[in-house]
Amino acid sequence: MRALILAIGIVLSLAALVASTVARLATTGRAAGRIVSGALAAAALAAGLALIACGEDEFEAAPAASSEGHTAPAAAPAAPHAAPAIPPEAGGSANPNDRPLPLMYFQGHGVNPFIDADEDPLSTFALDGDTASYEILALYLGQHALPPPEAVRVEEFVNSLPQDYPSAEGALGLHLDAAPSPFGPEDYVLLRVGVSNPAPPEERGPVSLIFVVDISGSMGADNRIGVAAEVIAGLAGMLTTADRAALVSYGSRASVVSDFADAAGREEIVTAARTLGTGGSTYAEEGLRLAYRLAAAELERGRQVRIVLLSDGVANVGATGPGSILRLVDVQAQRNATLTAIGVGISGNYNDVLLEALANRGNGAYHYLADLAAADRFLEESARGVFTETARDARIQLEFNPETVRKYRLIGYENRAVSDEDFRDDSLDLGEPGFARDVTALYELRLEEGAAPDSALATARLRWLNPSSGRPVEVEAAITVAAIAADITAASPHFRQTAAAAEFAELLRTSYWAQCGSLEAVSELLAGVAPELAEHASHATLVRRVRAASELFTPYCS
Repeated sequence: MRALILAIGIVLSLAALVASTVARLATTGRAAGRIVSGALAAAALAAGLALIACGEDEFEAAPAASSEGHTAPAAAPAAPHAAPAIPPEAGGSANPNDRPLPLMYFQGHGVNPFIDADEDPLSTFALDGDTASYEILALYLGQHALPPPEAVRVEEFVNSLPQDYPSAEGALGLHLDAAPSPFGPEDYVLLRVGVSNPAPPEERGPVSLIFVVDISGSMGADNRIGVAAEVIAGLAGMLTTADRAALVSYGSRASVVSDFADAAGREEIVTAARTLGTGGSTYAEEGLRLAYRLAAAELERGRQVRIVLLSDGVANVGATGPGSILRLVDVQAQRNATLTAIGVGISGNYNDVLLEALANRGNGAYHYLADLAAADRFLEESARGVFTETARDARIQLEFNPETVRKYRLIGYENRAVSDEDFRDDSLDLGEPGFARDVTALYELRLEEGAAPDSALATARLRWLNPSSGRPVEVEAAITVAAIAADITAASPHFRQTAAAAEFAELLRTSYWAQCGSLEAVSELLAGVAPELAEHASHATLVRRVRAASELFTPYCS
């Protein structure tokens, strides 16, 4: 029998090769006919090779091409005790659409084009203080793979790094600086638009913290539930005497694991989180409904409510697609309960699309934590911002001077675009700057020849709602041609590091504007700021990630 299978496989393979040759040599006939011939040849070849392999008792399933889009490369076999390898199947850019699919979902949003300033001098977008994409990169690099391009969001790479803006006092601050573009053509300029957040206050109003933890079967993989418990313990340790916290879990059903307890009873919540078991389906909708029901009672008492969702985002019971669950979040977000989404785990099933959308619509931030080390970094650098809200629905509008700027493009923020005429529409759900985190946007500009030094380059306007009063606040800043640094080395170290991080992300997402670029050039720019920034852990981390990606990255040109 094995010999027969082997013979059939060889015959099919030879037939495929003949069909392929005939299709290539054919000079007449319809294109559709050639496509069918090629498809039949490919199918025959695949069948033949499979039978040959089966006949040799070495059949190994090839990576399954998902009907949803992107198919990740097959991972090498894991060494003993190594971290679980990322499986070959990925959901790509389409979301699960209420279907229980154990895949990894990322959604690309394209790349912003250059805009002629004389045709459209205004550029408007909502702020975004998320950082998840940069940490998802770390997970892939740890598996000796690059993330799919649609998983890379430039602004989240940039916003993961510290900046050098002056501290804001009680409200958001707006800062502009510029230098020759280190990666663009000779006459191009890089403009940095910075929004600084005030430090979390020493004293704040009482907060009701509601943890919502996914305990479905998928959360048992690669210590996802352990990472979630570590975050809960860390945040519980930050409770003040006036704060309260509760714990909700959801698997096949949702339940209140621990009702509200004050800071003195925090150990009850921590113990409950650390003893959570995993199993069953993922009824995320019911978990969020229960959390918002608890939130409603706290809001009626005049308390601030912060919901923290910890999940791999893979919902497969009830409303499982982003559109379905977001309808619930949209209604509840208007009641001023913020939702911070923290993603954990990615080896096999992870829904980046759902978690990012939940945070955006829930007036919160989105973070990703691959392991306990990442959880510790989050607790040290960002966690206190969960308790503090400095701005609601923040957005920026840049007005470029057509007499000095020929064209411009916003680098990143593709899914945060706002219509220019909506800049002052305070009824819209826009962006949150990340709760005590500085936020940055970069523009690449091509200047008009002979622009006078004292001419305006651009005027930036930043608008947000005061979370306490609900009233709008707007500030403005401008920059002239004379303020552009003489060369990139004259720009601040943080400016240059930010430029390197943006180019790194542009290359990983295969941006049209970064084609023919190289990670070696990114490394060179980072090396130039090492004397000033080497002592910062964030700089060393970026350098390591660029170096690791360089071993896997293939340059591209068209």
